Amino acid sequence: MVRAHCCKLLWLYSRADTMGLNMNRCRICHGIARNLIWLSVVACLIQLVTAVGIAEDTFPVLQIGTQAYTNVTVTTKAKNYIFILHAQGMTNIKIADLSPQLLEQLGYVVAKEKQTNTTVAVWANRQMAKIEGPQIKNIQLQLQHLLRGNGPYGFPSCPSITPKVVLAALGILLFCYLFFCYCCSLICEKVGAKPGGMIWLPFLQLFPLLRAASMSPWWFFAYFVPFLNIVAQVLWSVRIVRARAKSAWVALFLLLPVINVFAFLYLAFSTNSPEKEEKTVEIMTLEAA
Repeated sequence: MVRAHCCKLLWLYSRADTMGLNMNRCRICHGIARNLIWLSVVACLIQLVTAVGIAEDTFPVLQIGTQAYTNVTVTTKAKNYIFILHAQGMTNIKIADLSPQLLEQLGYVVAKEKQTNTTVAVWANRQMAKIEGPQIKNIQLQLQHLLRGNGPYGFPSCPSITPKVVLAALGILLFCYLFFCYCCSLICEKVGAKPGGMIWLPFLQLFPLLRAASMSPWWFFAYFVPFLNIVAQVLWSVRIVRARAKSAWVALFLLLPVINVFAFLYLAFSTNSPEKEEKTVEIMTLEAA
């Protein structure tokens, strides 16, 4: 092809000399000759690049799934497909149908899969695969019977929360609170201090109890300070037990969990300790004898 262009240029030069063309025609011929030379050079370069590409992307046999192609030449490599020439003709092939090895040969970037399966995960999957479906269902049924109280060791079923249940719970709490206030009133009365109306009010009932133990009303604020409230409770227990003329063990029991309930009831419902009566010694005289 290059030789043909060169011969044509020589012929144009010879014709221009022999026919005696003027200067304008010579310039036109020179411009045409220059363009033809550049076109020939570009055509040569395109042929060289195509030849190199075909040499790199040529396969004697190309297996795509179940289809086999012979004498394959890859001419186009796009993002989603490749275009090939083969012995039977030409066709397009999707990138998704190509194997990772073939993609690497064609110059595509293949993302390597991360190995996320650890030995523990593999072991768990194997163990779960061994368990059959009916066995899992039986376990679920046993758990349901156990929670509903139908099994041999089942728990009793919890009653559903209804307005009646809520009202009953509130009634029990109110009764317990009123009983506690009544016990506080009894303690104050048996010590000789008037309980007043504050004994029935939450938190304010501390004032009559402090008065019964001969403590300052300012100790009321100590009950709301961490660590200081412990000191206030210990001091009140000792003072109220002394005021009721009870043993020091009762003060200790007032500070112990669970036992303090019984100690508090003992202070409320027990009678005062009898005062020690002075024993009079009668002197018997000889006359009385």
